[in-house]
Amino acid sequence: MEERKSLMVYKASAGSGKTFRLAVEYIKLLIKNPQSYRNILAVTFTNKATEEMKLRILEQLQAIWQGEDKAKAYREINCKELDASPAWVSERATSELRPSTHSSSLCYAIWPENWTLRPI
Repeated sequence: MEERKSLMVYKASAGSGKTFRLAVEYIKLLIKNPQSYRNILAVTFTNKATEEMKLRILEQLQAIWQGEDKAKAYREINCKELDASPAWVSERATSELRPSTHSSSLCYAIWPENWTLRPI
């Protein structure tokens, strides 16, 4: 049997929590597999949005690892969706910080006017 990878597309209006949901999904994939950042394409339409997404993911991974209150929502959702304990999620977040912080390809920006793609 062939395993098929799924494609998730989120469409929503401004202020609806897209960045939060995308960061949760990205962190969940990293927690499940430390090398998954190599297979994730998170596309944004501006450098500013790309930098915001990258910083949010890294900050929340660190906050999950350190047990900070600001990561409570991210930690709780990941625990629920991964059916895992907070301690396990925290431990995994620690290991996820190492490879992803050294990757320049954590997020990408794409420009509609010429549809070029480059890592940020």
